[in-house]
Amino acid sequence: MVRTGVRFTAAWVVAVNALALGCSAGSDPSTSPPPVNGAGSGAGAAAGKGGSAGSTMISVGGTDPSGGSAGSSPNTGGTGGVIGTGGAGGGVELPPDTEKVELLPAGIRRLTNAEYAASVRALLGVELPADVSLPPDARQSGFTRNVAQRVDPVLAKQLDAIAELVANAARPNFPTLAPCGTPAGSEACATSFIDAFSPKAYRRPVTAEETSSLLELYEIGATGGTYEDGIALVIRGLLQSAGFLYLTEIGDGTASDPIALAPRELANALSYLITAQPPDDLLIQAADAGLLATAEGRVQEAGRLLLTNAPARATILRMIREWLGVDAIAETGKDSNVYPAFTDQVRVSMGGEADAFIDAVARVGGTVGELLGADWTMVDAELAPIYGVTYPGGGGFQRVSLTDTRRRGILNQGAFLSVFAHASESAPVLRGVALLERIVCQPPASPATVDRVIPPPPQPDATNTTRERFEMLHSTDPFCAGCHASIDALGFSFEAFDGMGQFRTTENSKPINSITSVTTDMGMDFSGTYADSAELATALASSEVVRACFARHLFRSAAAVSGTAVQASEDSFVTAWQNDPAAEPGGIVASILNYVSSPLFLYRRAQ
Repeated sequence: MVRTGVRFTAAWVVAVNALALGCSAGSDPSTSPPPVNGAGSGAGAAAGKGGSAGSTMISVGGTDPSGGSAGSSPNTGGTGGVIGTGGAGGGVELPPDTEKVELLPAGIRRLTNAEYAASVRALLGVELPADVSLPPDARQSGFTRNVAQRVDPVLAKQLDAIAELVANAARPNFPTLAPCGTPAGSEACATSFIDAFSPKAYRRPVTAEETSSLLELYEIGATGGTYEDGIALVIRGLLQSAGFLYLTEIGDGTASDPIALAPRELANALSYLITAQPPDDLLIQAADAGLLATAEGRVQEAGRLLLTNAPARATILRMIREWLGVDAIAETGKDSNVYPAFTDQVRVSMGGEADAFIDAVARVGGTVGELLGADWTMVDAELAPIYGVTYPGGGGFQRVSLTDTRRRGILNQGAFLSVFAHASESAPVLRGVALLERIVCQPPASPATVDRVIPPPPQPDATNTTRERFEMLHSTDPFCAGCHASIDALGFSFEAFDGMGQFRTTENSKPINSITSVTTDMGMDFSGTYADSAELATALASSEVVRACFARHLFRSAAAVSGTAVQASEDSFVTAWQNDPAAEPGGIVASILNYVSSPLFLYRRAQ
């Protein structure tokens, strides 16, 4: 149940800071949703005039609805549990053939920076100012979509500054957004604008109290100013409100466990999953008609968005880039004395190659196997000579064959090889750990958890190759050898590529050795001996272990959660995914639709 009261305060920071969820002592933002009491959903910026900040109390299952101060944790009751045939707890009945799943907890999450920008664009038709940027998103398991996002006092100030700039930038659009036949504007025109615009900003129906409060905000701006000033202040307030900044997964307030998401929550969840922006009119109509309560209805709408909505391509691209870590290429630098060819343009081209390649694979319903094992890529005129291929011309990125090279798939592209390397040399440990964590889901123990002094990496020298230096260190220390057996087995295969991803046959006048063996005791289904990372990538492309790992990462991004607290839910998804003939081959779009059709998408358990 959500109760919303909106009032205004001269100290706008106080109101917006009430949105800074998860401030209670002892909470772990990496494993649990933020507490929700005190998160006001009305306009939070008052530009220096009027009353007191409002609050929101969210009652989920056993949550105490009695309220509390902003940022306080709710008094939460039962934990819900596994649901299957006949449901559980609250008695929500699932289809008889539904496998048992461990539901995710009800909760809320803040929009990511990309979602905020896309929402502003969809609502107002303007871009965020180029000279103003939000702080980097917090990440969980590498993904920006997660429940760890917060609104702290620093971000609150930035949100106000950005909201003011955006509202002013949108003024040329006011004749369309907030038309008024009265030359000087009128309260009736402002009310009409609020009635039409605020449900889009909140992504749900708006209460009479909220409408009244927003009209009060209009009057504050218009008094001593203009009609446009009042409309701009309403927009400024809405863009800082919890109703705009947060997505809810709490149901309609009906006491039950499990909790079925409300129709508009389903529309929001589906739209932000696929397009990273508010739902369009067709999706809202489907939600209000109850169509999203069925797996078939959700899949149909998801398919429509995937096929017809350009932002869907950008969203899939972002998910895969974050999964593989190649999004970090934009901030990757190299020592120009060692790698003079790593210019800013080449770095940009490496990121562009990854984007064009992922998009080309995903657009035709491609698979994880194609991503990892493709014998082709997309290059521009800058990147082609670095890869030793002929640029076909035509401008931009063009498809070229890699059959005559030792590159296969995205792991042998410049972005991945540059990100997982040092500024002046290759990094077999970084590359090996990246594969263990991101490709096979067998992360090695963190050195920080080991109760001993970890020897520093061997220093570069002119007498040995990088591989020889690391082999000497790891073979002479049995403790190191235990962890590095699997790390090095994967990482050494990439030694034919230097720290910026250029192919090489020698290092320090010695021949490169990229031969490696993946032994059966490592627990992987691609054991064998490989000449280099191209052969290894081909094996990874057909691995069931790799496909299941992809499903785990997709779940972490799509559900916006990860960690031990939700491990059972992740396992439930992977099990169902493995039993889906359409998704199990590793199809990117098919796997997204598998999650959309899952009970994990529709239901939540009480906290």
